[in-house]
Amino acid sequence: MFTPADTICPFVVEQWLKPKSTGIGEEGHHIETLEKVSIRTEMASYNLPLEAAALQALSGGVGIPNLYWFGIAYGQKTMVTELPGQSLEMVFDQCGRQFEMHILIEFACQMIYRLEWMHSRHISHGNLTPSSFMVGLAQWQTPQITVGSFETADLSAYSARKDLEAVGNVLFYFATGSASWDQFKACEQDFKQVPPLLDFYFNAIPSGEVNPADYAKIRFNLHAARQSLSKRSLLGELKSTPNTSLSLKQLFGKTTGDLFECLGVKMSSVGQTAGAETSPWTQEQATSILEALDEIMTIFMVLLMRDKPSPIRRRYLMGAYHLPNRLWRDLRWYLCMASCGSISYRRLITLRVYKYMGVLLEVVPLYNRYWTKFLSELAYAQMGLDLESSSLWRQAWIYWKDCANHLKKGDAIS
Repeated sequence: MFTPADTICPFVVEQWLKPKSTGIGEEGHHIETLEKVSIRTEMASYNLPLEAAALQALSGGVGIPNLYWFGIAYGQKTMVTELPGQSLEMVFDQCGRQFEMHILIEFACQMIYRLEWMHSRHISHGNLTPSSFMVGLAQWQTPQITVGSFETADLSAYSARKDLEAVGNVLFYFATGSASWDQFKACEQDFKQVPPLLDFYFNAIPSGEVNPADYAKIRFNLHAARQSLSKRSLLGELKSTPNTSLSLKQLFGKTTGDLFECLGVKMSSVGQTAGAETSPWTQEQATSILEALDEIMTIFMVLLMRDKPSPIRRRYLMGAYHLPNRLWRDLRWYLCMASCGSISYRRLITLRVYKYMGVLLEVVPLYNRYWTKFLSELAYAQMGLDLESSSLWRQAWIYWKDCANHLKKGDAIS
């Protein structure tokens, strides 16, 4: 006999990790777009209302999971969020419990960006561990560190300094290769053994109140330390997401010419799948178009990493076919084409491209003048698509517009 699936507004619970009474849903999907989501109720986390409020306030931040829905379902407060990738603790195990120093430095840079955004909203985590940070789920997200859920967070009191110190402890834990985080915390650590490249991190944490300039100072020192190490990137060094048609490892093995050819084939295929501009998409069409978007963005990321100019060539005017402009041209075509889909598809495609630009902001920072401009345009578009969070997307739009103007002025001065 067929048993109807449990539904929570537009989401379907695929299975409960434990009996429904515990409130722990392993995952579900959007009933229309089929996007995978994570589902939890207050029986699984007493802190759920605070978690939801924090994620809502942090909307639009790079590396922050999306809050899709929060309300009452099955008599309980329920939260639906973006499905997270693997935690750094899991990745650490896969890498033989050893990270090279250049990877730790890249982790640290991104973690500081996450804290800066959180603290700018006067939100601190209060209980950061290696499991609090995740790698992205999509192929193009694997170079990015995201904040996981706030399930273990102590949101009752604000302390920016405590978060900065916690990140330092997480980095030290990875540097020591301890058997477990519990063991690391149980033992009194000899901070004289901190690697020199991380030692300055602890020294840079202010003893008093943390101000915006402190984050920039820490990042500057991290970037300086990074320059003395291998020029390799995090991209492609961590485990790729399984069961995808185009893995980073496969793409790195292709020539630049092959990648452009693959890109052309993908774009042509999407155009054929989408059909006439006035025809609404079927679910099969929409699913195929979304999968192709992830593959196209992954190819562009590999191309951008190969084409990355030296700092000396930072300032130059890009022609119409330079990669950042070509990328934006192709993605804007995707966004325009999305008008054939429902509002759910348009919102999802815009948000996915927004998140992709957030990854490029950190992986290919020499083009940040352009990435911030694109992010402001995407935040503005999302403002009209996500009416419930319109005010928060407006804040993100203003933030990225200010960043783009600041970088543009900096280029003009130099």
